[in-house]
Amino acid sequence: MLKVIFEIFTLPFSLFDNPIENYIAMGIIGYIAYKIAYNEVGGLRLRGETGSVAHWTIRTMAFVTFWFLCCIVIRVIDFITNNWISVIISLVLVLTLYIIEEYAISHPESILNKQI
Repeated sequence: MLKVIFEIFTLPFSLFDNPIENYIAMGIIGYIAYKIAYNEVGGLRLRGETGSVAHWTIRTMAFVTFWFLCCIVIRVIDFITNNWISVIISLVLVLTLYIIEEYAISHPESILNKQI
């Protein structure tokens, strides 16, 4: 019964538009969630109905957590690939400011440390 509830709960979760890629990704996430739940319940030495409820609760939480992290990583990678010029310009500007600040700290007599 708990497996049916888990499957109904996780059925709408999706990472990709391609069903084959999505099936593979969800299978990997599901396997990782299974191993985490199996190891945790085994470590707690729970058996019977209590162990089953603990297993499916931990498995659901692990599945949702890994799915959420994968969604974030995919969205960040998608953003970077779609806006790579802006990302590179921003990184160059931040790196330049960091180098200037480090130079100013290491050279106290620099013009960068002068008050206007």
